[in-house]
Amino acid sequence: MNFHELLNDNTIVKGKFVVWSDADMLSSIFDNYKKLKENHAFGVILHPEILKNYNHYQRELKEHPLIMKSSPPSAEIELTNRCNLACVQCLRSLGLKPYALGDMSFDDYKKILAQFPFLMNLSLNGFGEPTMHKQFFEVVEYTRKERPWCKIGIYSNGMLIDENKAEQLIHCGLTELNISIDAAYPDTYKRVRRGGKLEVVHENIKRLVEIKKHSKLDLPLIGINFVMLNENEGELVPFVEQAAEFGVDFVNCITYASYNWGFRNNRTPKNYRQELDAVSKRMEELNVRCKSFPSEDISWTTAEKEFDCDFFWGQDLRITHEGEITLGCCSPFKETFSYGNVLKQPFKEIWNNEKFQKNREMGRVHRPPNKTCASCDEYCKRFFAFENEVSLSNIGISC
Repeated sequence: MNFHELLNDNTIVKGKFVVWSDADMLSSIFDNYKKLKENHAFGVILHPEILKNYNHYQRELKEHPLIMKSSPPSAEIELTNRCNLACVQCLRSLGLKPYALGDMSFDDYKKILAQFPFLMNLSLNGFGEPTMHKQFFEVVEYTRKERPWCKIGIYSNGMLIDENKAEQLIHCGLTELNISIDAAYPDTYKRVRRGGKLEVVHENIKRLVEIKKHSKLDLPLIGINFVMLNENEGELVPFVEQAAEFGVDFVNCITYASYNWGFRNNRTPKNYRQELDAVSKRMEELNVRCKSFPSEDISWTTAEKEFDCDFFWGQDLRITHEGEITLGCCSPFKETFSYGNVLKQPFKEIWNNEKFQKNREMGRVHRPPNKTCASCDEYCKRFFAFENEVSLSNIGISC
């Protein structure tokens, strides 16, 4: 009996095998199978302790215990918080400064990675452009050697990918390479991603696709990202058309949910749905794959929805370039949002410390534990503007 036959068989398998009779479990198994296949990660099957931790973590994520016995299977490790652009949706655009700018040393990276032996999904991102790190390619190659089963991905603005870097990005061991663009036209790009040039990014993407094709490699998967901002309304369809022209592996369309540094969404539910409907049709016509697509269900913006966030259980764990443990969604000010430093204290001790337990306790009763969580647009119930509003900020609306 092969895997696909097993999925369609209702027979209960006994003995040392798992009993697969629940439809939801079968669906989950199939989804995980597709991920392993796409990411060439079947090697994880040779490491049962990794799979055991993953299954344990998924159970705990649903149960929301105060004490976590499993380790997060996903994390962001910030190699640098330096960046060559000043994007409109970034806190830097308002003159706010995160913790001191700098890079993580290679030795510190090795110390940090060693504390997360069960990682299955690693993003080498934070509040910076990862390709600016001088030892970026050495870090990726080292990680691939140490965690051969791990999905290793980055988000880049793509401006620095010259021919030499393009060759290295395709061959260094990355699983996924996301280029964030957020615009279809040069003038919009200048307003959104200040300091960059769309024409340069487009040429760099074409170069990456060509090198990958010439090398006859399946990985890294190359994708381009579009965050729905006020400035780029109406450009999602031409963006997808450009993706089809470039021949990238996928696109991501993301609804921007800001926190407490000032960005305000001015879209209405009507124009939000109209643009999503139009791009859905166009993606189907062009056979463009979208890995991340906003839900047309906007019930999460209603006042009736309770605060309910999994970040306190490690769903988006971030380690800054200085070793601070923060939540991946939050303001990057370590003085307020650090749970501990893994270069000064083992992660095992930080993971269930007083701060984490306090936030989990409040999260379980649907209370945001800090100002940043309370100001998150996903939970402040005012993500959309009213039909007759031009700008929420103009009328002093705040959460």
